[in-house]
Amino acid sequence: MSSFYQLFLANFKMFYREKEGFYWTVLMPAFIYTALSIIPIGKIINSQTVYSSFVLPGIIAMTIMQGGIYSLAYWMVDLKARGVTKRLLATPLKQWQLVVSLVCARLVIVVMQAVILTLLGVLAFRAQFAGNIISSFLLIVAGGAIFLLVGLLIANYANSYDSAAPITSAVGLPLTFLSSVFYPLSVLPEALQKIAKILPITYLAEGLRTAYLSAFDLKKIAFDLAILGIWLAALLLITVKVFKLKE
Repeated sequence: MSSFYQLFLANFKMFYREKEGFYWTVLMPAFIYTALSIIPIGKIINSQTVYSSFVLPGIIAMTIMQGGIYSLAYWMVDLKARGVTKRLLATPLKQWQLVVSLVCARLVIVVMQAVILTLLGVLAFRAQFAGNIISSFLLIVAGGAIFLLVGLLIANYANSYDSAAPITSAVGLPLTFLSSVFYPLSVLPEALQKIAKILPITYLAEGLRTAYLSAFDLKKIAFDLAILGIWLAALLLITVKVFKLKE
């Protein structure tokens, strides 16, 4: 347990000491949310909810997704390039301890991101937050785990930034724009709506939107949690089977 705790702290410190990581995981999402809250986009899409309240859960979902698909994947590739992975492989620690400690450290960061964005929305733009902390936490952790596993899978097959970039773009861009992050699914063509209803980020964004705009009731997010649970179980099985911590 002490080894796991030390690994957890090490992974956490390695992340927040990097200025680039802080910029992309905290400042950039905050800037995007601020810009979207100022621009009168809600009038364009005819949203029944004030747009700053509507888009806040979507931005949080997008940030969670990017934390795994972009941040973690590139970070793992960088560890390979700098020889850190090679040194870790030379230690007596087991691979599962390294991976689980990494995922747990990143989940803490994911929760921190959500808290910062929520405070920004509520305090600066009067975004609605019903105080539904339990439902929000469950969705954030489930979504964070899903996209961190995706990031690990990408890093498993990419050995450089050049090889990781096309994979992250091919995965991340559809997840961002073929979902309800920025707009309701109803504004998409019917064919794209069918694709969006398969993607996990749709259920993360919709579940968070329900949790943020309504009082605590697990029944209201049960379907979204169930879909996220299916995605998490499938990705966990795949990751356990194929992921190898390698140089």
